[in-house]
Amino acid sequence: MKRLILLSTLCFFTLAGVPRFFSLEAHWGSDEGLWLQRSAQFIFAVRESEFSETLIAHHPGVTTMWLAGLRSFFTDPRVDVENLALARWSIGVLVWVGIGIASLLLYQLFGQWIALASFACLAYSPLFLAQTRRVHTDALATIFILLTVLLFLLYCQNRYRQRYLIFSGIAFGLAVLSKSYALILLPWIPLCLFLFWEKYTGGLGRYLTESIIFFNCASLTVLSLWPVFWTPIFWGMTLCLLGFTCVLFREMKGEQCPMWLVGVTLVGLLFVCIHVTQTVRTVFDKVNWAVTTPHEVEHFFLGKVVNDPGWLFYIFVLMIKSTPLMLPLSLLGCILLWKNRKHSEETARHFKTGLSLVFGAVLFTICLSATSKKFSRYLLPTFPVLEILSAIGFIEGLKWGYTALGSKAGTEAPARYKTALAVIAGVVFFFIQVVPVLALHPYYGTYYNPYWKVTDITNIITVGDASAVALAAKYIEKKANAPQLRVAVSPLGTDFFQPYFRGFAYNTKKKYLSADYEIVYIRDSQIKWVPQAGTRGGTLEHVITLNGIDHVWIYRILPPEE
Repeated sequence: MKRLILLSTLCFFTLAGVPRFFSLEAHWGSDEGLWLQRSAQFIFAVRESEFSETLIAHHPGVTTMWLAGLRSFFTDPRVDVENLALARWSIGVLVWVGIGIASLLLYQLFGQWIALASFACLAYSPLFLAQTRRVHTDALATIFILLTVLLFLLYCQNRYRQRYLIFSGIAFGLAVLSKSYALILLPWIPLCLFLFWEKYTGGLGRYLTESIIFFNCASLTVLSLWPVFWTPIFWGMTLCLLGFTCVLFREMKGEQCPMWLVGVTLVGLLFVCIHVTQTVRTVFDKVNWAVTTPHEVEHFFLGKVVNDPGWLFYIFVLMIKSTPLMLPLSLLGCILLWKNRKHSEETARHFKTGLSLVFGAVLFTICLSATSKKFSRYLLPTFPVLEILSAIGFIEGLKWGYTALGSKAGTEAPARYKTALAVIAGVVFFFIQVVPVLALHPYYGTYYNPYWKVTDITNIITVGDASAVALAAKYIEKKANAPQLRVAVSPLGTDFFQPYFRGFAYNTKKKYLSADYEIVYIRDSQIKWVPQAGTRGGTLEHVITLNGIDHVWIYRILPPEE
């Protein structure tokens, strides 16, 4: 039986990689051209030993630039469709492996069935899957944040396995290198330690030691992998941090440390502190600008065009971009964990673990809602946490169903009834959660919760992930005289159109240029940059529709004599 489960798991894991690695060149996404340029600039700076030039973006996006820059070893790092697919592939592999590791950690936290259900939820979470197929920062930051959380929870439950604490700190360092909003986890760490306070045997001193070791491991990861810190003074700091961490680690294990090592470590840390502050201050100044400055492109939200959609924005994102069962099952999971918390030591541990996950999801939602710059993908770290809670709700709900069957029969439910219930629930889960997502391949970013009507979505929130713009380009590319055609594209769709079209494409605002076709992208129409009917009096020839929503309108511009 165990071999069958293992084989099924491996097959499932392999199949979960399929939507991440096929049709990677299908469409362009926002900022991907920018990140391809940044990654090439990053790798060039590393090769030329110009390490100060690797401070490129406030995100800081270091892991994205390392992975996307790998393509430079196989091809000329141009900004084109081939390089886009290569960069996406390298990011997809890392996230795919990360999901597998997260499932193994969940197996240790909750057991095999919740781990399997969580893997299914994580592998086919539509927003997460869509961002996995992009050269950007959010998918990488999300998987490292998830690994940080799971590893730290494992450490909280197993105080004598310090490797979990070390690996959690490393994962947090990678998350910070991926995107600065990973710093939101900082208040979650002590809160999580407090929840598992009864596991402490060393009191407040051990509490502080564990926290410092965690942050030191994260700092060592940042200093080691971000070339901007590859200077003699920062290498000195790295060695000091490593020594200080070893001292604390030995102290935590009850071993004696040489006093001279403690003294040298502290003096070294004080000596480099001023130099560190100068670089870190630059990064945080950029982060502060990003948090407090609304994006230059307006949002369409609740029928209005606004720069900052406010506190309700991410609540609607959770409802509209989630799968139909995610939020209901997450709520059910929380309720059942609370209800069963006193049944045994194991259920009490599961309840605290689930409560920690809830705190993490709420913390990210609140903190991101307080910023001025908002996009749906910024909330991505919340989705895997909720997917895990929904998996808990699914499995715990099945157990509750078994109990209900047994109570009706007056004894434990027969095995065949349990099997039938599990099969029925699994099939329903598959057709509601997975099939609608896979049906959109490769345009997963166009997924919306089917609870919502199409008209509701387009009247509430900004729509469009540029997939349909690429389809519009491919539609016109099929014309017999495509290389000679001139196409005016609405402003936000121009960059997504050009990589797939051999003719001449330009921003429709350049009205002094003639055009054979005009392309209107729904985002431009929603924020009223361009009317849906176009600006050149063309005749509607074709509409690109994805997942029931009209995304792009193609107008044929007739010559004056016609």
